[in-house]
Amino acid sequence: RLLTMSARVRLALALCCVPAARADLLVTKQTTKTLLGKVPVFLLTNKDGQPYLTSTKEGDQVGKMFVFLKDAEKSLAELKVMPGASDARMWKTDMNRALRMADREQGSGNYNEQGRPQRMLMRLAPHERQRTNARILFLKKLQPFRAPPTVPVFIAEGLAGQKRGGPVVPLFFSKEELDRTWSRAALKARGAMPAKPTVIVTSLTQVLKAVEEDPNFRCDFFVSEATQKGGKDKRRQVKARILKPRR
Repeated sequence: RLLTMSARVRLALALCCVPAARADLLVTKQTTKTLLGKVPVFLLTNKDGQPYLTSTKEGDQVGKMFVFLKDAEKSLAELKVMPGASDARMWKTDMNRALRMADREQGSGNYNEQGRPQRMLMRLAPHERQRTNARILFLKKLQPFRAPPTVPVFIAEGLAGQKRGGPVVPLFFSKEELDRTWSRAALKARGAMPAKPTVIVTSLTQVLKAVEEDPNFRCDFFVSEATQKGGKDKRRQVKARILKPRR
């Protein structure tokens, strides 16, 4: 019988025995708001902070929000060479605000080809490399038809960050970053831990559910120093709005 996500992440905490204390584990008093508040998310906007939107096959307009800095930088470079987008720039917010933006939808006042009102939406952009990593792990667990989350979250059973108040389960958006962190801990452990981790794949939604269900469950996202410093924070200068894209 498969364990639920909440049970498995609590199992990961119970098995924590290998400290992997890192300054870039963003540990605070545990609530979903504080958990997400220091996780950077990047948007592409014009100079006034209005996100650029693209059309979907459903006839809606969608603005992408990026968890990975390199993805945002690549998309920004591609956007800047398009007509009318020379003022494009990268705007940094946090995951808490990004999820609130994703929960909202706004009408454009137009109708799409299907005859229904056109919506303007903000969505977290999928990261195909990490989704592929999730698929590979599902195949190893004999779950070939399980669809990976749009933005997978990876947890290594037995890996913990030692912070004030007790151990903290590190959460990773990148499987490669999890492997590097495990390798550093294994090197320090000198044979006291396996060479490779047992990895749980889950979603951001399930992590937040686990935190809400169990206030004693302590976790935090691993965010690299480069990602923390990347992009300009426009939160105090302009509030992002979802507007109709330029023609």
